[in-house]
Amino acid sequence: MSYLVLARKCRPATFEEVVAQGHITDTIKNALSKDRLAHAYLFCGPRGTGKTTTARILAKALNCENSEKPTPEPCGKCNSCVSIAGSRSPDVLEIDGASNRGIAEIQALRERVQYAPRGRYKVFIIDEVHMLTKEAFNALLKTLEEPPPQVMFIFATTEPQKLPSTITSRCQRYDFRRIPANIIAEEIGKIASNEGLTLTEDATVLIANRADGAFRDSLSILDQILAYSPKGELSSKEISEILGILPLEAFDRIARNIAKRDPSGAINELDTIIETGVNIIQIAEGLAEHFHGTLMSKLGVDIEGISQATQDLYRQFAEMISSEDLLRIVRRVSELQTKLKYAAQPRFLFEQELVYLSSFSTTADIKSMLSGGGLPTSNPFPNNPSKEPLQNSEYFEEEEEIEIDDNSEKGRLINLFGKKRGQAKAEWLKQAELISDEKRIILRFPHSLDYQVNNILRLRNNMETLKEAAEEVFGEGTIVDLDVQESQTNDNREQPKASKGKVIPDGVKSILDSFDAKLEE
Repeated sequence: MSYLVLARKCRPATFEEVVAQGHITDTIKNALSKDRLAHAYLFCGPRGTGKTTTARILAKALNCENSEKPTPEPCGKCNSCVSIAGSRSPDVLEIDGASNRGIAEIQALRERVQYAPRGRYKVFIIDEVHMLTKEAFNALLKTLEEPPPQVMFIFATTEPQKLPSTITSRCQRYDFRRIPANIIAEEIGKIASNEGLTLTEDATVLIANRADGAFRDSLSILDQILAYSPKGELSSKEISEILGILPLEAFDRIARNIAKRDPSGAINELDTIIETGVNIIQIAEGLAEHFHGTLMSKLGVDIEGISQATQDLYRQFAEMISSEDLLRIVRRVSELQTKLKYAAQPRFLFEQELVYLSSFSTTADIKSMLSGGGLPTSNPFPNNPSKEPLQNSEYFEEEEEIEIDDNSEKGRLINLFGKKRGQAKAEWLKQAELISDEKRIILRFPHSLDYQVNNILRLRNNMETLKEAAEEVFGEGTIVDLDVQESQTNDNREQPKASKGKVIPDGVKSILDSFDAKLEE
């Protein structure tokens, strides 16, 4: 085959060309300049981040013939550099730890260590070194600790935790990082341009995100794209079709139906996607990513590696729904991904979750229930579901001031209090019986408001505001007392219990009773 894949064609030849690993390449270059080289190195990190490539460059730096000693800038043109780059050098032995993992292979390696190199150093590169057996590691220990002076070991692994501490303690460890998506996108754009293909910004970002921090993966994806369209210009939509990736708009349509409380619309969008042949777990992953991105946008967190168009889409959807509800949805969808893997009917489970997410009580509804407003009266399954999105104003708006058309002493007291403390608390005062006794007034509340009175109204700031309002209505020095009537009902139903010794407030009890629920021990 005459064609050379991009992962090999574009492999870095110098330390400067290694992408996003400056913390490692700079250290190695300084060690070469100062002649402070270790006899064993351990390169750890995810796939496709430059471990083996850096090992080869180090081998060239040690044996470059155009330098009198190891150099941080190998020429890349001498016989030694060319043979190492082509994997033909007798002084550089690359071993696959997965297929040469036994004690016999390590014993053969130990014998080769004794022979002098043709150049300055004999370098042994063992890839996926964590695959060696325990016996092989033990056979390597002595040689690794005290190798001949012209021998260097370089180990590469994606799972350093599997290596024995006796091995890692004898090596200098370097941790390769995942390559940021924006750097991958930039490099992919340059390489595509050199190959005669123009990619839009959205397209390069899509490839970078698909690569998940591995530069080699991004080159493999670009190879696939070049096979489809070697020349011209491609957008993210065309890239999605080539790679079989769902566009972000598909998940956005499901999310918007959820925000509009339209379960049938959300299910129809899901069915449309499934008909294209996409795996249902991938749909859940994409939906979770969409909601997470929207939540980050809502909170003002910069998301690295996404295009401007994606940011705008997240920002637009964030205006339709609150942070609290987004957080609840993100949790549910994340849990859904795990459940789908073990579900007998994953499609049914997904549809049920969409119905729940499209019709559950919002944060505003729950706040209303806790403030004594009762359960929401809207039908979660209306014949003509509302297409109005859940606006932010439902969640972040200041409470409106209450104004009661009542010029009585109680009405004036409620108006003054409500202007400072909000409508919900003023509504509770409306249900109280006002008893006036010279310079003292008593507000007697029904037993159903026991929790609200004792845990909210009796707070210092509320009592101070209530006293100020009472002094304005009844005169200076007026004392305010709050009283709650005793329960007049003998409800023999089993009451929900919390842990021993805890009393459940009536406000919480009423919510539990409404749902026919109870608190677990």
